[in-house]
Amino acid sequence: MEEIDNNWYKTWFDTEFYHDLYSHRDEEEARIFISTMIMFLEIHPGQRVMDMACGKGRHSRVLESHGLEVVGFDLSKQSIEKAKIYESETMAFDVHDMRKSFTKFGKFDVIFNLFTSFGYFNNIEDDQKTIKNVHKALTTDGFFVQDYLNAASVIDSLPQNGSKETETSNFSWKKHVADGFILKDITVENGGDQHHFQEKVKVYSLEELVKLHEEAGLKVQDVFGSYELDPYSEKESPRIIIIAKKA
Repeated sequence: MEEIDNNWYKTWFDTEFYHDLYSHRDEEEARIFISTMIMFLEIHPGQRVMDMACGKGRHSRVLESHGLEVVGFDLSKQSIEKAKIYESETMAFDVHDMRKSFTKFGKFDVIFNLFTSFGYFNNIEDDQKTIKNVHKALTTDGFFVQDYLNAASVIDSLPQNGSKETETSNFSWKKHVADGFILKDITVENGGDQHHFQEKVKVYSLEELVKLHEEAGLKVQDVFGSYELDPYSEKESPRIIIIAKKA
């Protein structure tokens, strides 16, 4: 059985290689999706929202541009350092582990968890703990928006190989499935040195994610399969987007 680094996210997300590899992430896509969510949920200027596992804050910045009060947190110190450049009176960032209570930040009308920033941990108890933390930090009738990879749409095409060349590094990777996770083994060639990293994300079905929400006291209101809010299809949708409400 292949050995998996249980704490891979603590090192990989804090490297310059991670930011270099994913520098192409679409700012326009983030803007359109957030704007769509704000209209769909009827979120009003002045409301408090959280960007859980916010990375460098690309979604947080869009949220603030709509007149919202934003708090973003992430485990990666380097990501938060980059996000803090954009801090203002209505937007703040902090280093925090989603498995630990975040009620210290106050209560929120909406909590966003986007771009599959979940399912990193070996133990389902850690994921359960995270969703319960979301429930505690929401106001009554507050919403939780979770955007997750629809693994069912890609598993049949694995394993896959890929590569990318940037100004400073050459990346190559292989995606495959092992022990209930989609793994991405990454090799980086930089300055004559070779580095190896691994990403992993748990294969969750829609039913399993809904169960996590409901066990934490959240009631699922809607499920979509794309950032355009298309209906969810297990075999065809690229995403699982769940909108749940605190009863």
